[in-house]
Amino acid sequence: MTIMGASAHRLGDKVSGEVAMARLADRLMAIAPPPLDLPAASIVRHSPAVAAGLATSRAISARAAERARRSRSVIGLTVDSFVSACSFLPYALVALGLRLVMARVFFLDGQTRISGPRFSWNVQDLWTGLWPGFDVSVVLPLQVKAETFAAFLTKYPALPVPPLLAAYLVSYAEFILPVMLLLGLGTRFAALGLLIITATIQIYVLPGALWSVHVYWAAILLVLVSLGAGQISADHMIRLIARR
Repeated sequence: MTIMGASAHRLGDKVSGEVAMARLADRLMAIAPPPLDLPAASIVRHSPAVAAGLATSRAISARAAERARRSRSVIGLTVDSFVSACSFLPYALVALGLRLVMARVFFLDGQTRISGPRFSWNVQDLWTGLWPGFDVSVVLPLQVKAETFAAFLTKYPALPVPPLLAAYLVSYAEFILPVMLLLGLGTRFAALGLLIITATIQIYVLPGALWSVHVYWAAILLVLVSLGAGQISADHMIRLIARR
């Protein structure tokens, strides 16, 4: 009986201890603020003031988010509309314009360095009063002018290649590479060659023309080297044929 009484006494103490710990836990839960992810009913039950503050904060945040969303929607709509309008101009037309500009610059300079048969065409007015006629002339590079050799010997002696060789290279390159650029044939190679000529002119011939002329040439040529000739080109047609 004594043993059974002692066991019952220990069991009662254990139960009373568990009850006391449960009451202490309930008091601590009532004192401590509820976590943010607790249900709203639990927040209201444990701390009405905290629940009211959180509700006010949520309302303010919701209004701010709505204003920001409306602001972003207006700005985003404007930007998207502008980008869509710009996308109507395809890169093929842009590349064609860039190729024509750079081909004209170097081709006209190359025409002054060579001599040979001259072919001229007169483009008449196809639509009277709308498109005036103009003359187109091309000199075929049968030989390099004596003035060109003299200029390379006297004016450009600091070139890294012999002046006579440089005269031949530049004269024929300024005829062949612009024609390739115009046709869009080997566009990246042609643009890279003209870019090398531009850098050579900048370093050895006209070092003061960087920000007035050469930086713009280099920028255009780098676009063509990077992105190619576009769809209006011989390169694009060759790729289409090769894929068949």
